[in-house]
Amino acid sequence: MSAKVFVVDDQPEVIELLTELLKEHGKQARGFADGDQALAALKKNDKNVVLMVLDIDLGPNRRNGIEILKDLRVSHPNLPVVILTGKGTVDDAVMAMRLGATDFIEKDPRLGDRLSLHMKKLDRLLAVLDDNKRLKKQNALLRERFDLQMEMIGKDGGLAPIMQQITALAKIPRPVLIIGERGTGKELVAAALHAMALSRKGAFITINCAALPETLAEAELFGHEKGAYTDASSSKPGKFELADGGTLFLDEIGNMPLSIQQKILRVIEYQTFERVRGNKEIHVDVRVTAATNADLDKEMKAGRFRSDLYDRLAFDTIRVPPLRERRQDIPELCRFFVERFKCEVAGVQCNHISQAALASLSSRSFPGNVRELKNLIERAAYRCQSDTIGVKDLQSATHTSEPDLPAGGTLRERVASFEKQILEQALKIAGNNMSTAAKELGLGYDQMRRLVKKHSLEH
Repeated sequence: MSAKVFVVDDQPEVIELLTELLKEHGKQARGFADGDQALAALKKNDKNVVLMVLDIDLGPNRRNGIEILKDLRVSHPNLPVVILTGKGTVDDAVMAMRLGATDFIEKDPRLGDRLSLHMKKLDRLLAVLDDNKRLKKQNALLRERFDLQMEMIGKDGGLAPIMQQITALAKIPRPVLIIGERGTGKELVAAALHAMALSRKGAFITINCAALPETLAEAELFGHEKGAYTDASSSKPGKFELADGGTLFLDEIGNMPLSIQQKILRVIEYQTFERVRGNKEIHVDVRVTAATNADLDKEMKAGRFRSDLYDRLAFDTIRVPPLRERRQDIPELCRFFVERFKCEVAGVQCNHISQAALASLSSRSFPGNVRELKNLIERAAYRCQSDTIGVKDLQSATHTSEPDLPAGGTLRERVASFEKQILEQALKIAGNNMSTAAKELGLGYDQMRRLVKKHSLEH
């Protein structure tokens, strides 16, 4: 869409003259006799407006240009404004310049020539502003990149190889498949890939394929036109359009319906698609990253996942290790989560986590990985009534369900079954560390070992 210029003047012939002149300079002009109407229109849609030409004297019963400019400097401080002045209004023009007007032009027979000259100055100004926007956006991306690196806790430990992969792949505009168990941080890896690719100026858009009903999947991904569905009162862009110029992250891609997999494959290959009930081909520039905790080899053999889509997605694969493979990162992760929780929630008292608590955490299995650890630390920090999270805080924050009472059998059999469940639960919480589990149950190590052997719980 071409750049727009708002012309505000109470004389129709002036609006007509300036509109034609602006058109010659490749600008689409829109005229207003009332400054407040122009402000209202600007508020509704200001994306393509690059300049306002504003007359000072807008006639009786209307606010003058100076008053409009004051409001404009609050709502749109960076929008260039050229003031039109009639005879005897030079003082007002000087005031307007002090309020932030870019320039002023006197209304005389040479108005057209003066504005034409100003348009050349404006083009140079817009080029500078565009460059400033680009630099600001690049700086924001660099800050985002730094923030993401700060969140990738364990770069010198279990995540060092992943950071090397991310750095190498960020520059290459090809799909990347991220695999790993639930809660390992796959979306964080995808976001880091996007942030480090400074050529990706668009948005980072995510969609959870597992939560996407098959009937809505196509519309969510590709958008739909007005009337495509009973309640589709207007057209709507899909995730691919929203990610144009950026990255689309397809989380849990293994759950994507087969009927949609073929269409995703086409978009990845050709970067084109049509909206639901649309007949216009839409072109995009989207980098696709995908993640799954499913065994895609197994899914492909079962016919539930297309092998050609897998081949296209897996230009390279990043495996995010489970927490049990990077236990050395647990202390640093815990400290990070405590600090983050304190920043997000007022009134949190704790600042530290004890060595005993860290030792206890390092021995756990964490099937939910980093996400489970984060949630546990936040619950413990919420409950902690001192400066330091201790083992008791972790125990009170651990979600454990009560063992189910045996439904049948003799008393001896029921007691034995209940005892076995208690032991299994304690070992699970302790990450199969028998010494830790024994302490939690108030047993000696030898007692614990005999009970584990009695119930055949040794692995």
